[in-house]
Amino acid sequence: MHQAKPREDHSQEAEALKQACQREGCPLCTVVLERVAAAMETWSYEGFTDREQRALLTRIRGFCSLHTWQLAQRNSAFQLAVVYENILSEMEHDLAREQTNSSQESSDRNWLLEIKHLLQPGGSVDHTQLTGHSEQCPFCQIRTRAEQRLIERLVPLLQTEQMPSLLRQSTGVCRLHYMQATQYMHTRFPACYHILVECQQACVQRVLAEVRELIRKHDYRFQQESHGEEMTAWRRAAELCAGNPGVR
Repeated sequence: MHQAKPREDHSQEAEALKQACQREGCPLCTVVLERVAAAMETWSYEGFTDREQRALLTRIRGFCSLHTWQLAQRNSAFQLAVVYENILSEMEHDLAREQTNSSQESSDRNWLLEIKHLLQPGGSVDHTQLTGHSEQCPFCQIRTRAEQRLIERLVPLLQTEQMPSLLRQSTGVCRLHYMQATQYMHTRFPACYHILVECQQACVQRVLAEVRELIRKHDYRFQQESHGEEMTAWRRAAELCAGNPGVR
């Protein structure tokens, strides 16, 4: 009895992943960056005027560092000014309350204890203890949700003929997304897990060979040889290890 062939997946995420395999860099990173960029575009156009969103940003004291400066590069100076006017006003009120707080000595003692804890091996301060909230940067949330959807979408895609072929010819999946994907597939979708491992192995072997060729051609004995795509292999190696620039 023949096993039913999986139906071709033409969802938006599936098509985006297929196209991303034909570009340099981790395909998942590429699509995640597109999703975050689209969200930033919407926020810059109309999202920053939404009262609930502005209240959230005021409560969490703005976006994370990465997404703050990505927004700044998108000509969002006015939008950021509106948001940070609210945040700085709240910070000014907080500082005024601290100045009149009669328990300042106790606060100083707690602060010193936190510093001492940080200096100890493995010491860390919980995010909620420092900020008073557990909410995350909105664009970090979008990135996390996009990653989860894309990894789930990979499962049916890896069962088709097209996707493994595209993935083997791509730069490969970055280390973080590879770990996330294999953890998701390992027990629930073992067949897809093995396909992903094989594809990743092919990508790593190809990029490694290119990096070695780049290094060889930097030897003065071979500097007269023609240069090709191997001269940018360092970039693909970095994308395999650290992910595409701008994701984190």
